[in-house]
Amino acid sequence: MSDSLFPDQQPANVHHLRVGEIIVTTLMDAYMQGSLELIQHVDASRAETLQAQSLRPNPPRITLNAYLLHIGDQRVLVDTGFGALADGEGARLSQGLADIGVLPDAIDAVLVTHLHPDHIGGLITSDDQPAFANARILVPGEELDFWQQQAPADASDMFAQQFDVAHRVLEINRDRIERIDGDQVMDGVTRVALPGHTPGHSGYLIESGSDRLLLWGDIVHLPHIQLPEPNAGVLFDVDGERAVATRKDILVRVAKEKLMVAGHHLDFPGIGHIVEDTQGYRFLPHVWSPTP
Repeated sequence: MSDSLFPDQQPANVHHLRVGEIIVTTLMDAYMQGSLELIQHVDASRAETLQAQSLRPNPPRITLNAYLLHIGDQRVLVDTGFGALADGEGARLSQGLADIGVLPDAIDAVLVTHLHPDHIGGLITSDDQPAFANARILVPGEELDFWQQQAPADASDMFAQQFDVAHRVLEINRDRIERIDGDQVMDGVTRVALPGHTPGHSGYLIESGSDRLLLWGDIVHLPHIQLPEPNAGVLFDVDGERAVATRKDILVRVAKEKLMVAGHHLDFPGIGHIVEDTQGYRFLPHVWSPTP
């Protein structure tokens, strides 16, 4: 891809990275107000200590990124942020796309890691129209099977709302939803099943030449807690035990392979490496530069 397609200076909420011939662009969408009460399976005192050691505020804020892939002449989003579902300070994905000259109609496909509201809200507009009218929307089959059901009778308000949002977004985009059941998604992109956070939660391995990058979705939400303590889950894991097992397995893999990762809840630009550190792991961020 020609460098002329990119501005000389990239906006502060946008980050371009070459993975071989593929350009991966981080688009910072929002910060979500969180709480340490979201953390499961570790003592509250341990979570508080890690939060304090990270010199971060309590209650914490959770970063939310989305990713744009330039693959040849194709523009592919991986998740879409909160979009029309955002409140407070709002979502920035659409502004980030505008800043780099990508209009909504230019998006060819959207890959969905999972069907939680902060990953699919950007698929609809405030008046319940498709946000990316020309895009195919590719969703892991296990996600469709799970979230197209009715919420369980004993579902919490939060869980029931997640079902409502999934139904709403899928219905508005029903004519362009495509089911992913295999691993090969498109040239240079392979699905990696990472179940637990949701039944069909998936990452996408980007490969071009000798370069590789794993977009791992929601393996962590509060990385400064969940990397040193991989047993730490979050309240909205559908299957907490499986989410922990998946997190441990993928952390072993990416550390051993020195595989660069990108995470929707890693601090912007959300790209870097994972290394072992005492009992757990730590994140070595890729350094943002004002020029691509």
